[in-house]
Amino acid sequence: MGIERNYSPKYFRERAEEFRAKAANCEHNQTKETLRRVAESYDDLARRAERVRTVKDEAD
Repeated sequence: MGIERNYSPKYFRERAEEFRAKAANCEHNQTKETLRRVAESYDDLARRAERVRTVKDEAD
């Protein structure tokens, strides 16, 4: 694990929403799909950050 330790799940969810908004405003289908995949990646990071925090909380 890496970057998900440095940021909160909220941070990653906000980035995901930003990229979804950009995709919604994009005219080019290929670019729109790429932006959606980036948003999905941020969602994955948010889930991983939640797991990191859960494990850390259980260890404390």
